[in-house]
Amino acid sequence: MFQRIATVGLAVLATATLAVSAAACSVVDDGKVTQINPGALDDTLPSTTSTTTTVVTSSSEAQTSTTLVQTEFVRLYFIASGQLTYVNQPLPSPVSLQVIIAALQSGPPPDTPGLRSAIPLPLPEQDILVAPPDGTGIATVTLPDAFFDRVAVGDQRLVIAQLVLTLTDSRGIGQVIFNQPVTKPSGEFVAAGQPVSHLDYQVLTGSSS
Repeated sequence: MFQRIATVGLAVLATATLAVSAAACSVVDDGKVTQINPGALDDTLPSTTSTTTTVVTSSSEAQTSTTLVQTEFVRLYFIASGQLTYVNQPLPSPVSLQVIIAALQSGPPPDTPGLRSAIPLPLPEQDILVAPPDGTGIATVTLPDAFFDRVAVGDQRLVIAQLVLTLTDSRGIGQVIFNQPVTKPSGEFVAAGQPVSHLDYQVLTGSSS
């Protein structure tokens, strides 16, 4: 009986061995058995690919554009050795009377040594205001209340000359009136609201014509 059980066990073991062998072989069309290497099965599996996309952003160098600003030359009067002389200074066009006053306050160009301005720089809410002519050719200049307090006594006629000569030398202005009394080069006082002209201060330019 033991011999029978052993025989059956051998038969089962042989069957299992054949099954494993068959799994490791393949049968082709001509009936031949071909051995398959289990490691070769890895080559038949689809591979997993990881792709990294790098986006390169290229920026061009900053473009420099040049904007042409139209200018016009304005005759500005400055003080030199107790007299008035002018320089032709380019200012952005169109030039307003306030821009002209601001240019006088800023002083002469750096390439004009020996010249200066007696017009004090503006204080907050105390700027010089100029109303253009309303068809009469007369410009109205409003000086701050304490304007002459900031001007040296010896410059007070010169500072008015700066304003009058500059304003009447262009822009169709023939006369200027001030909201405060001013002094002519001769020492004559001119009441507020009374006009003065280029001719009244021309003597300070060293020219009588």
